[in-house]
Amino acid sequence: MTTARDDTPSDGATARGVYLQSPLSLRSLCDELGGQLDAAIEDAVIDKVAAVEDADARSLAPVLSSRGSSACRASSAVLLVDAAWASSVPQGRRWVHTHARWVMASILRGAERASAERISPRAVIEPGATIGVRVRVGPGAVVMAGSRIGDDCAIEPNAVVYGGVRMGARVLIGAGAVVGRPGFGWATGPRGEVCRVPQLGGVEIEDDVEVGALATVDAGTLGPTRLRRGCKLDAHVHVGHNVEIGAGTMIAAQSGFAGSARVGAGVLVGGQAGVADHVVIGDGARLAGKAGVIGNVAPGATVAGYPAVERMRWLRSVATSLRGRST
Repeated sequence: MTTARDDTPSDGATARGVYLQSPLSLRSLCDELGGQLDAAIEDAVIDKVAAVEDADARSLAPVLSSRGSSACRASSAVLLVDAAWASSVPQGRRWVHTHARWVMASILRGAERASAERISPRAVIEPGATIGVRVRVGPGAVVMAGSRIGDDCAIEPNAVVYGGVRMGARVLIGAGAVVGRPGFGWATGPRGEVCRVPQLGGVEIEDDVEVGALATVDAGTLGPTRLRRGCKLDAHVHVGHNVEIGAGTMIAAQSGFAGSARVGAGVLVGGQAGVADHVVIGDGARLAGKAGVIGNVAPGATVAGYPAVERMRWLRSVATSLRGRST
């Protein structure tokens, strides 16, 4: 939808904000993304997205919380206003939208895609890897033979994609991430000898998944480890062999999932949470940061603590413990 421009203001001042390669009609953007324009700006054109304090008359300035409402009173920019705060922003230059952050992200994502290099000459793509159209591969990244990369995917610098990884469309693999390496599985023999269990099931990643920087997703043993459509993994997340992460699930940094865990759709996982092997997390559940989940979690439940229990129960236990220390 948009493309990035790398020029700066002619007076040599430092550019603040994201310039677009060509001006965009606000009416066209509104028709595409929705929302309501004030009458005075229906014919306006923008060429930059910037914070309110750095914006000019040809800028789009997001106002996503009450904190930005005071600064925008003196602004000449087009104001992309979250509907929750529309009443606090003077009428005249508003683009009001119930999902204003999504609008901003959509415009910036177009600029991001357009400015990115396609396949770096310093990337390694082995013969036998299948690469879709408009795929971006950063310097130092390795895509091994036998992997399949779908259309519009991005493999960031120094990421490694092993053979046996099957990737849908618009997947992002963050810098330094490792996807499809054999999982951590060992078998003990009759004389106590230990041998590695081959992990030959690969990894299946559906459309619109994001795997964060330095995250690791292990290959399954007999069948694939699965990341379902639209799930998002933050940096340093570890997904063990045979794990399934449900559609639309969001996982914060440094969380880990042991082998064969099952995480439902629409789950929210706080940072540094840990999930034991074979545990089942129901759809729509919430895991608080640092939660240690060693048993199944019902759909829609919110758990916290270690071992993780219903959140209010955990808070009561913490309060009781603190009262005991104070007496």
